[in-house]
Amino acid sequence: MKTRIAPLLAAAVLSIGMLGLSACAPEPTTPDPKPTATAKPTPSPTATPTPTATPTPTPTPTPEPWERFTDVRMSQSFEVPPGWEVEDIGTPNDLGIVQFGVFDPAGVQRLYFANALQGLGGACGELPQQIVEELDSQPVEIPGYVAAPDGVTQLVAPRVVFRAAQVAEGVIASLSLADDVPPQSCMYYNMLHTDGGLTAFATKVQVDTSDPQAQWLFGSMDEARAYMQTEDYALLVRTLASFRIA
Repeated sequence: MKTRIAPLLAAAVLSIGMLGLSACAPEPTTPDPKPTATAKPTPSPTATPTPTATPTPTPTPTPEPWERFTDVRMSQSFEVPPGWEVEDIGTPNDLGIVQFGVFDPAGVQRLYFANALQGLGGACGELPQQIVEELDSQPVEIPGYVAAPDGVTQLVAPRVVFRAAQVAEGVIASLSLADDVPPQSCMYYNMLHTDGGLTAFATKVQVDTSDPQAQWLFGSMDEARAYMQTEDYALLVRTLASFRIA
């Protein structure tokens, strides 16, 4: 009986040992999953705005210069606008008086110039009187100007003056260089009383009521005042104000 038990015990011990080995063996480990990299979205291409072209500024044309008119026969001078002309309108029997007309680009005479005037005067008879208003008066400095009072005429400082008088046909007007105050009469003269003689630089020398249509005629005083706001008026004023002696 001992002989059979021993082998059985040995077998049992071996079986137990094997179980022990099985129980002590480490379990296989499952590797931790590696994180999967997330692909970043590819940004959509952004359109680059086309730069706006800066317009090239149009160059401002340089205004043409005014020209000073002179003549060897006289000591006076004045400027004229671009495109305007000065023409000799004298005659052989002018008694030494130098006369010029100032013409605009259309060929229309706009101003009259004369030096050393003489032989002025006349009677009104039954002609209507003028009540002259000075609608505009701009003092000017005239180099070389020396006043020559005649003892009769009321003289004032030289100025560019816009005169107007109401008549039945409308308003008679004139624009001139003058150094006097005209009396109430049927006529007046636009002149400078200088030591070199009577000098005229005006739209018209003698302004009278004998033929209003032959004068510078406006429809009303308001129309004459409105003309003062025009470029044409400014050109004439500047031309008159440019007058110099010597």
